Amino acid sequence: MRTEMIIILLLLPATTMGGMQPLQVTYTPSFDSARAYEHLVNQCDFGPRPPGSENLSRCRGYIADVLEDNGWTVVFQNFTYNSVDCSNIIAYYGSSNNASILLGAHYDTRPVASSDPSPENRTLPIIGANDGASGVAVLLELAASLPTDTRENVELIFFDAEDSGYVNGWDWIVGSTYYVDELPAERISQIRAMILLDMVGDSNLRLLREAYSTVALQDMVWNIARDMGHDDVFLDSPGAHIIDDHRPFLDAGIPSLDIIQHDPFPWYWHTLEDTPDKCSAESLGVVGGVVETFVVNITESPTTFAQVPAVVPWLLLIIPIIALTVVVLYIRRK
Repeated sequence: MRTEMIIILLLLPATTMGGMQPLQVTYTPSFDSARAYEHLVNQCDFGPRPPGSENLSRCRGYIADVLEDNGWTVVFQNFTYNSVDCSNIIAYYGSSNNASILLGAHYDTRPVASSDPSPENRTLPIIGANDGASGVAVLLELAASLPTDTRENVELIFFDAEDSGYVNGWDWIVGSTYYVDELPAERISQIRAMILLDMVGDSNLRLLREAYSTVALQDMVWNIARDMGHDDVFLDSPGAHIIDDHRPFLDAGIPSLDIIQHDPFPWYWHTLEDTPDKCSAESLGVVGGVVETFVVNITESPTTFAQVPAVVPWLLLIIPIIALTVVVLYIRRK
């Protein structure tokens, strides 16, 4: 019996979500959740913001103004996709753009409410309060709340053209794909981590561990959340594999994490009901406070993150079966 247990215990750790190591969080974030919610509402006041629209252009100006008011340098990375003019917004602090921590969110909204329960609504554009505006709202408040001495380590990226997949021949994650394709190899080697924020504003926020994300990076963020008392939001449970703006970074070998409510997505996802009343300042504050604390901790630490994705779901079944097979064969040979 002891041999069986040893074999199983040796094999099963490969199927877990990563060890939750003790971490003492002493930093108190200054993230202002009410101001973050204000940023969410202000974006929605522009109306639906699909790529190439006047509403998105106005929202782009708003984002740039907030960033510049907080001392960040703003660069528009313009590109064209399917004959539509698009633009990623890149913000860095200080004189040189060589930050080692990237924080991202998409600021466009889906051009059609493809999941709306009413067929007549499925060709109409969505407001995208949670799906789009929530991640941007957190980044805009982080632009103000991050300690000044950490900001040169951070680049803020607002991706265009993320959410138009399967609409008029569009693909998903277009802006982030373009951004990564433009990164020189030397720049890629400087990046320690990329964190994506997507759908983080739901008033009943529950964040599972997205399965493509780099486990070591995910562990650190989830440990911080737990030690801050937010393990009721950052759940230590496996989630699904999501095609999102972190994927091009992972494909380039950059440790990356998607913080996203999923499995399931909120009930109003890609419907006309994705409006500010479904979101809360409290949820934005939890995520913003955790990310702010992460930035401070990683700035003071030499920690690096192995770019190893979480174990794919079928391995969660196969590895225990292999373990049991080894045990049975061992017993029979005895």
